[in-house]
Parts: sequence; structure tokens; C-alpha cells
Amino acid sequence: MELQLALDMVEEEKGLAVAKSVADLIDILELGTPYSFIYSIDSVGMYKKVLPGVRILSDFKIMDGGYGMAEIAYKAGADVTTVSARTWDDTVKQAIQAARDNGRQILVDMMGVPEDEIAKRGAEIDAMKPDYICIHRAVSVASSASPEEPLRMLREVVKNAKVAVAGGINCETLKKVVQYHPDLVIIGSAISSAENPRAVAEEMRGIMEGK
Repeated sequence: MELQLALDMVEEEKGLAVAKSVADLIDILELGTPYSFIYSIDSVGMYKKVLPGVRILSDFKIMDGGYGMAEIAYKAGADVTTVSARTWDDTVKQAIQAARDNGRQILVDMMGVPEDEIAKRGAEIDAMKPDYICIHRAVSVASSASPEEPLRMLREVVKNAKVAVAGGINCETLKKVVQYHPDLVIIGSAISSAENPRAVAEEMRGIMEGK
């Protein structure tokens, strides 16, 4: 089970300090969508230099220009980027092809897919063979579902991709999430905004490892 730290509304200096403090505990560092808007894409290369053992994900949530947008992330040094499951199939396929052509990875984000469509859309996306499919709870939307049930439904239909989960996960909700055996758990402010980010990351890694 992999752990991804997401940096969203975080100042670059703080983000860098937090990332360095937990580098040996995480597998992927995400430069979140807000972060990608605020800071130059050159920050991808900067993080690659200071965190050589950590994959970098640029969270573009691509909706259009699948191949070209993904290539922008990859050429900047990103190991992974993201495409929305809510866009056209051709756009998703183009982003996946860009990942293959560049020897990188792609995550398809299920944010916004209604709960009663999770299984159907998840199976459709899985047939395209991305690297990850992510259940993503929108923490800014009050009606957004808790991730456990959508995660269970996705896990039942996915045969090819790895399953990821994101959105407002803290130490308590993580204990519920890990029961569904996600391949990748994405944590944001629970670590990045913590008084002691490393202590929280260590606790979360322990939960994921069943300690």
C-alpha cells in the first residue's frame, strides 16, 4: 500500500519543508491542482532534485487536450499526472497513451462520478488500463460521499489498474479506508497542516501496515 502526500494550498517554502521531513515515509508527492496554478511548473523539477527517491505527481485533472496536457507534466519531470473520469473516453485514452509513450504513469480521478455510476464508469476506465483509478471525495462539497462505499464498489470491478483513494482522509478515517485494501492512499492537509507532519505520517504509515 503506497502513501501519497498532496500539497494544495501550501506555500512553497512550507511545502518543501514538509516534503523533506516525510520523504522516507511517502511514495509519491503530489503537487495538487491549486499548487499547480500558484507555482511555476518548474517546481516539479525542483522537487525531483531535492526528493530523488520520491515520485512526483502533477494533479492536472485533465479534461481536454489529453495527450498534450499530459506531456506538459511529463516533460517538466512529473512521474504521474491525472485525468478526469468525467471527460470523454478519447481524452482519457490520449492521456494514457502519453503516459505510455513517455514511460510515466497516469491516474484517472473519479471525482464527480455519481455513486450509482461508480461500478459502471470504473469498469469502463479499467478497460482502458491506466495505472491508477482514484475514488476522490470532494471535501468542499457537503454532499460528497464518504469514500468507503465508493471504494468498495470500485475495488469489486477493477481488474487491471491500481485503486487509489483521496479526500479528507485523517488517521481516524484511514482506519476504515484500509479495510478495503486500496493500493494508494492520498493524504493532504492531515499531514501538511499538522503541527508535527512527520509524527502524523508515521502514524498513518503504521495504520496502513496494520501496526
